[in-house]
Amino acid sequence: MNSLGDKDKMSYVLWTLLSLISYVGGLIIVIKVTPKLQTRSFDEGLFMGWAILDIVGALLAFGAVFITLAVFNGAFAIRVLDFLLLIGILIIAARLAYQSLSSRALAGSVPVSRVLVGGYGIFLMLASFFCITQLFVTK
Repeated sequence: MNSLGDKDKMSYVLWTLLSLISYVGGLIIVIKVTPKLQTRSFDEGLFMGWAILDIVGALLAFGAVFITLAVFNGAFAIRVLDFLLLIGILIIAARLAYQSLSSRALAGSVPVSRVLVGGYGIFLMLASFFCITQLFVTK
């Protein structure tokens, strides 16, 4: 056995595990923080802090998809895994956008902030859909 090959395999497993942890952590951040944005006015400093944290959560989730794709050079099994991860992002973003843009008013929510949060959810849905289409485009 080649010890260098074993180290490379171990680093692939480590990158994959770190990516999956990043994905789960990013989605948890997005799920927990996005509803908090609706209760703040968009010009408050706390709204900006929560929005930054929400964007970091989305970056962690999308970053996990791209790291696994880059580490394994776009192997078909990894593309399927990334497809499933992107479907998870798409479902969560659709749910968050629907909840913020639904006609029933939430108690204590700011209408402009609800629209901004809904737009953010739609943006995440579109980004996820774009990434899904780019996964299986042949070069």
